[in-house]
Parts: sequence; structure tokens; C-alpha cells
Amino acid sequence: MALRIKTLKLKINFLILVGSSKDYIVPFDTGLNIIYGDSDTGKSSILNLINYCLGASSVDLYDEIELKGKYCLLDVNLNGIRYTIKRNIFAPKDEIEVYHGNYKEIENSFPKYYSPNYSQTSDDGYFSEFLMEAMNIPLIKIKEAPSKEITKMVNLSFRDIFKYNYLDQDKIGSKKIFGENPIILTKLKEAFKLMYNVLDGQITEMEGRISVLNSDKNILTTKNNSVSSFLKETQVESLAELTIKKETLENDFEAIKDSINEIDKKIINGSEELNELRFVVNELENSIRESIQELGSLDIEIKQNIALRNEYKNDIQKIEATIEAIGKFPKIDDKQLECPLCDTVTNVSKLKDYFNNSDSKSIKGELNTLRRRMRELISLHQTLKENQSQLDIIIKNKTAELDELKLILDKQSINIIAPYLNHRDALSYRAGTLQSDLKNIQHFYKIRLQQSINDSEIVELGRKIQDLRDTLNILKENAPSINSILAEIGEKVKEIMVFVGVKNATNISISSRNYLPIIRNRDYETITSGGVRTVSSVAYFLSLMIYATENPVNYPSFLMIDTLTKYLGKVKDKDLETTNREEDIKEGMTDFEKYENLYKYVLSLNKFKDSFQLIIVDNDIPETLSEDMQGYIRKHFSTNIPGTEIGFIDDILTDTNSKQSDLFNFNDDDDDILKDVDFDEDIPLL
Repeated sequence: MALRIKTLKLKINFLILVGSSKDYIVPFDTGLNIIYGDSDTGKSSILNLINYCLGASSVDLYDEIELKGKYCLLDVNLNGIRYTIKRNIFAPKDEIEVYHGNYKEIENSFPKYYSPNYSQTSDDGYFSEFLMEAMNIPLIKIKEAPSKEITKMVNLSFRDIFKYNYLDQDKIGSKKIFGENPIILTKLKEAFKLMYNVLDGQITEMEGRISVLNSDKNILTTKNNSVSSFLKETQVESLAELTIKKETLENDFEAIKDSINEIDKKIINGSEELNELRFVVNELENSIRESIQELGSLDIEIKQNIALRNEYKNDIQKIEATIEAIGKFPKIDDKQLECPLCDTVTNVSKLKDYFNNSDSKSIKGELNTLRRRMRELISLHQTLKENQSQLDIIIKNKTAELDELKLILDKQSINIIAPYLNHRDALSYRAGTLQSDLKNIQHFYKIRLQQSINDSEIVELGRKIQDLRDTLNILKENAPSINSILAEIGEKVKEIMVFVGVKNATNISISSRNYLPIIRNRDYETITSGGVRTVSSVAYFLSLMIYATENPVNYPSFLMIDTLTKYLGKVKDKDLETTNREEDIKEGMTDFEKYENLYKYVLSLNKFKDSFQLIIVDNDIPETLSEDMQGYIRKHFSTNIPGTEIGFIDDILTDTNSKQSDLFNFNDDDDDILKDVDFDEDIPLL
């Protein structure tokens, strides 16, 4: 093997999805990184977010990310220099922010703002060009239609290169692994040539690139010298001095916060002695409340009593009037009368049987009943009034008692809290002063840090220039041909397929037409077995990465693979349409050993872990290799296995709205640390 590349062009350190209630962090290392677990747990979303932070035009968001997420951060090393990329997951057309340093330090530096695509402009330029320049990849324009003399020139972007760095679950094993758009396929061939230094005129382009970098270095050196002179004349302290001052202020602030927490604990502990009195006050308040409610019920009963008495009074008056009228009617003696129509003789007394009884005796009985009920209502009214009067007295007495107890409680509370208030106020005032000082120092600290970053960029530009000169000398002395590169990559693809155990792994090469694998003299897109296509596509992408670890090329030795074992073993229903299952069985693609051998191969690569970064997402890993793979597992998601996270978003069932409301409780994660100080969120409380 040739010498291995020491500095990775692209290395992911952390992916951070900043959420509304917490941050979701995935760490990565050089070499092999594995994320596996149940379906629908957010595994693929991790790769999608990385892809998005590296300039993809959109990102697929599942419900939990939409509910919890705000923006994402990607902590990366680009050609050995650390950056943090920040991007809004809900606004893909917004500018992409890039900070120097790791994701925990972004508040200490000024970001640059890049346009996410070539159809928008930004003061700091295009994000694709930032990535390529940071990785020392030449910026090239090519003909949109190379076979035509007159055609539009288009940029070869980082997105064209990255199609060779990300094998997602839709592309792996697919016949049209790069789609069917002829313009895109043409660009990809040119991107391939650029990555492996065989693009026409690349030596000339590299010489031009060296000239541009030298110019950039001179301009930045002049600019930094001017800044240094200005800072010296204005007597701004050095970065080291500002760092010490900043750390001292932050430590003092932490000490004050701890002191206030201790005071608050003492206040709370002292206040607990009054809990018994508070209990009595609370019980008395409840009792008064119940008595007031009972008094309200009595008022309703008294009103109902009065209304009913008035009704009875009216009825009594009517009955008395009736009795009086009956007494005034004349008495008629009983005698016989002759009917004028039929000459029938009848007695007058017999006629009473055909009319209502108006005997005053029965009416007087009803009157007595009403008068008795009236007396009962009057008696009940008196009882209700007496109860009302007693409740008024009870409420008055309890209210007086409550006022007295509250006064005692207030006095005792003041006696407990007062000794601490002056000290707490003084500490709060000191905290506010520290906050103001921190804000001032932070501004100059950022300026000095930016100056230091500029110094580092000048050194980095010198390193890039030297790397390009070294590569240029190699190309001039022994420029590789596209055929020799394809042959070497083809040999690596064959090696991997033999290792995996593919039957009849012969006549394997890379097509000069589309730079895709040829298996048994058959073009990749004509292979009917999805399993064979899966192994050959994985072998192809791994071979591209391995070649980059051994040769000075522009291809980042970085690779993401989603669902490594697609079409191997059990196949999803939706994927059965794109494979001949009989061919898979005949090829032995249902054999567990091939699935296992793929993982054995990627494990074997890790002896060169500092030369590449490989991120694999899968539903499971071979049980026989689980012990060997433990050191490479970054995330394992499962809803059934204790000790594993349920998914990338692991707190969707928690109540994110619950907040601690204790006045004297402090949480180190809160921005509003001190109740009495108006903190500026721009100042990190480290």
C-alpha cells in the first residue's frame, strides 16, 4: 500500500440537534462508527441531518424532530481545522452560519454567513465553495454539455462530490444508483475526474489555485497586521490576558451563584419551622371559606321560605273570603217542586247532589291545614335567621383569628429572612456588575480570538499551498491516467466481493463509460439480483474511500452508508419489486455469512482508522460480532432493551412544559440564574 493520508479532509466530530427542551447529541470518531436499532427510531435522520449541514437542499423531518427540534449544529474538522456549521432545519434557504472552533465555543467567535446554493448570494460567498476551499479542493467550472463547443459553464460543487460520499438506503443496491438525469450524470463523471486529479487542465487549474491562495495569504497577512497595530495602539490586552480575566470573572460569578444558593437554602430551611403555623392558617382559611358557602346556602333557604309563606298567606286569604261568602247565602227550606216540562215532582234537597259541595265545614279544614303549615314556616324562618346570625359571628371571629395568625406569620418570616436579605442583595448587585464586566470583556475577547483565527488561517493557507505544490509535483512527474485509477479501484471492488463470498467474483472492473462497477462483464445497472447489486455498490463506495486513504486525491476519505445489508437476508416488501428474488437465492444472498462478512471487512479497515471516517446505519449487527463491534457503536436505539435510548429524540413522552417554580431554586442549565439580575444572554455563563 502507498503512504496513508495523515490529515482527513472531512471528519465529523458531533452532530447536535438543538431542541426546545434539550440538545440531542451524537458523537463520532475516526474510523468506523455504527448506529443501529429498531425501525422508525431516527437512525436515518442522523445521516440526513449531517447531509443537510453539509449543504443538501432539504432534510426529511419526522414528526418528533418537527416537534422538538429548532436547528442543527455540525462540529467538523475540515483539513484538520475545526469548524461548527449551524443551519435552521425549517428554513433551508436561510444563510448557513460557520463558526471557528467546537460547538461549545461558538458564542466566542464571529460567524461567517454563506449562501446555501448558487441561486442566492451572500456577503461571505457560497457554502459549497467554503467547503471546497477549506478542504483544498480546486474550484472548477465545466461545460454543461462537454461534447458541444458552445454550452453553458457550470460549477462543480461540493454536492457533486458528496454523492460519492453518501450511500443512502434508496441508492444502495439500486439499479440507477445516481439517478437518470443526463446533466447530473455528466457532472458526476467530471466530479469523479476532479476527485482523482485526472480532469483535463487540472494541472493548470492547480497552478492558478496556488496563485489565488498566495494572494489570499498576503491580503490576510496585511489585514491582520493592521488589526494588530490598531489593537496595540488602543492598548487592548492580549488574548491570553483577556482569557485570564474572562475566566476569573466567570469563576467569581460561579462563586456568587453558589453563595446565593446557600443563602436560599438557609432561608428555605428556616422557613420550614413555620410550616405548622402555615398549616393552621391554611385550615382556618378553608374553614372560613366553607362557612361563607354555608351562609350563602342559608340566604337561599330564607328567600325560599319567605316566598312560600307569601303563597300560603294568599291562599289563606282566599279561603277566608270564600267562607265569608258562604255564610251570607240564604237558607232554603226543603220542599217539593213540580217540573214545568215533565210534571215530575222532586225535592229541593235532591238538587244538591248535582252541584259542588260548598259546605263551609270542609273548607275550614283546608284553612286549618294552611295555617298550621304557615306556623311551621314561621318557626323554620326563625331557626334559619338564628343560624345565619351564628354563622356571621363565627365568620367574624375566625377572620379576626386569621388576621392575627397572618400577622404572626409575617413577623416570624421577616425575622427568619431579614438577616439574609442584605447579604443576598449585595451578592445580587455584585453579580450584575460582573455581568456587565463580562459583556465588555467578551467583545474584546471575540476580536482578539478572531485575530488569532486569522493567524491560524495564514498558517493554514501556507500549508494548503505547500500541499498543492507537492501534489502538483507528483502530477507533473507521474500524472495518473483515468484507466489506471479505474483499474486499481476495480481490483479493490473484486477483493471486497471475494472476501464477502460472492459466487463467481470474476471479470470485475470499473466502466469507463459511467465509472460504475462491471460484474462478470455485466454493467452494474443490468444486474438482476438486488443482493449482488448491494454488495457491489457497497464494495464500490468503500473502494473509492480506500483509494483516497492511499493517494493524494481530492476525494474526502469519508463515507456514510445507510442500511448496509439491504437485499441480504430478509427483504422489505417495497424492495422486492426491484430485485429478482430467485436470483438472490441462487447467488446465496439469503446466506447470513455474506451479511456477516461485510461487517468483518469494515472491521478489518479499522487498523487504518486515522485515515478515514466511515458511518454505518443499520437495523441490526451480526450477533457473532457484537463483542468486537462494541467500541464502534455510537448509538443503539430500542424500545425493548433496558439501557438503550428509545430513539434519536428520546424524551418525546416527557412533559416539556413542566417547570420548577420555587423562588429560591437555581438550575445550572437556566440562562436566568439570578432572580434579581438582568442577565444578557450574549454572555456565556461558563
